[in-house]
Amino acid sequence: MSKDRDALFEAIDRWERSALVDGETAGRLRADVAAQAAAQSTRLSQYVLAFTGAAVLVIAGWTFVDWAWPLLDVRGRTGVLMVGGIAVIIGGVVLEERHRWRPAAYLMQTAGGLLLLASYGYSWEAWADRSLGATLIGFLALATPIVLAPHAMRRNSIMPAVHLALGLAFLAVFLDRSTTLSGEAAVWVLDGVLFIAILGLMRLLSGDPEGERHPWALNAFVMGMSAGFVLVSITAFDTLSLSDRGFLALDAWLALAVALTLWGVHLAPPGLQRGWFGTLLAYECLAWIGLGLATAFETFDGPPELGLLMVGGVGALAFLHADRHQLRPLMGASALAFVVPVWWWAVDRAGALGGVAALVATAGLLFWASGRRAKAEAQTAYDSR
Repeated sequence: MSKDRDALFEAIDRWERSALVDGETAGRLRADVAAQAAAQSTRLSQYVLAFTGAAVLVIAGWTFVDWAWPLLDVRGRTGVLMVGGIAVIIGGVVLEERHRWRPAAYLMQTAGGLLLLASYGYSWEAWADRSLGATLIGFLALATPIVLAPHAMRRNSIMPAVHLALGLAFLAVFLDRSTTLSGEAAVWVLDGVLFIAILGLMRLLSGDPEGERHPWALNAFVMGMSAGFVLVSITAFDTLSLSDRGFLALDAWLALAVALTLWGVHLAPPGLQRGWFGTLLAYECLAWIGLGLATAFETFDGPPELGLLMVGGVGALAFLHADRHQLRPLMGASALAFVVPVWWWAVDRAGALGGVAALVATAGLLFWASGRRAKAEAQTAYDSR
């Protein structure tokens, strides 16, 4: 953040020296940059403090539960968790009315939902599956997102995404506690629900390119794609027992996520573009480091050179793309995606002079590319004078 502010100040100084703006206009621009930087810092501090407060609240709840736990039976413990979750959610909803308390309100509602989920999950010690108590708990779990999500959709664009992720967990509790479905069948139901939800969100987004009627839909869609990684993993490795081949399913889901993110960065209508898409693309690049190496070594049982080609090659392409479109978070992630497989390959080939020579040659190539880039930037600056 400070680097962005300093870069803007330097640009304003340059414009003033070049007589592109007068001194009064430059002063107003500096004041605006300073005010915007202060507002961003305030928002960041709000979320940091709210997150810290949520963590302290969880610690306080854990301390209370640790004290009260021996005094309660299993059903009493379930009830304490449930009441605590409901109370925290209500507190978060009330705080949401006050604009400056919204970061804390969102985190309180999320923490309350997690407490409710913990209470529903803990209830298995109190009531056996499909008993009257378990069936009631299952239907309460099913009703929780149905009650909370519509309210959140009318009020903000953050909590519907949280409710989508928690809703899948609540649905899993319902299927486990109140139905006769096997674990494998329950996973397929969750897959189907997530697939329908993603398709529905895509339809909402395509019908609202300005993002005005359903401002919450884009965040919920990104959360749905993120939740897909969990369900794809469970389906591939557990339900289908694909073993090492399960990484291919995750590769395909990651490729789909990257394609959608690239569309959002470059092709989405203005109402659906977000500044954090570049950061999301960087996270996806980081995910490919572990996933790509696992695919190369576990699925294909290949040599280190294969991991270097799959992960390092993608890292190089990602860097070129980031450099062309000035996606700075992706630059760092892509550099790491190149360095990690090179390091892995070097460790595996330790002692081989050819490996050392290749690493030295690679470093020289990178230094040369850096110098060429600096020369190109200097020439561009000279031509613009």
